[in-house]
Amino acid sequence: MLWPLGATSPLRLGVDLMALPSLFSHTTRVRAEASLGLSDEFGLRIPCNFDIEMVRNGPFYMEGAICLDYHPMGWPLCISLSLAQVGILANHPWEEKASFYFLNEMAIAWDWQTRWGLYFRPQIVIRDPNRMFEMEYKELSELFSRFAMVRFSCLVGWSFYIGPSIGDEDM
Repeated sequence: MLWPLGATSPLRLGVDLMALPSLFSHTTRVRAEASLGLSDEFGLRIPCNFDIEMVRNGPFYMEGAICLDYHPMGWPLCISLSLAQVGILANHPWEEKASFYFLNEMAIAWDWQTRWGLYFRPQIVIRDPNRMFEMEYKELSELFSRFAMVRFSCLVGWSFYIGPSIGDEDM
């Protein structure tokens, strides 16, 4: 069988450490990501966010995206753009049904990885960089006490390689 990604495609799973202080504020945020390297310069990333307002019957917001990561010339510097991003707002105080939002964001990051597989990714995430979804983001920022348009994130996780191992070449 042909492995389409090759033996050098790193799969990364990580959580956002910058979300930890939000456990003690009015808006709690949980963020996790999975990413897959397609080549030295390109990769795909799937971030998942969960925001909940900690007041009684507060709204909660779930968001997922598929992002394209670009590492110019294979450097650790990364520019990331969302290809598809959707959010679901539930328990909205003025509406009975859940609301769907189609959004976008970009990020500038730097990847560090140890040889044991541990990786760190500090990044600056800019929501709606081209101002196409101003009304949607305005509504979300009114519902949540902390809903920043520009935020700092520090992902920490584990990186491992997928694909055939070196001994599986004859198969």
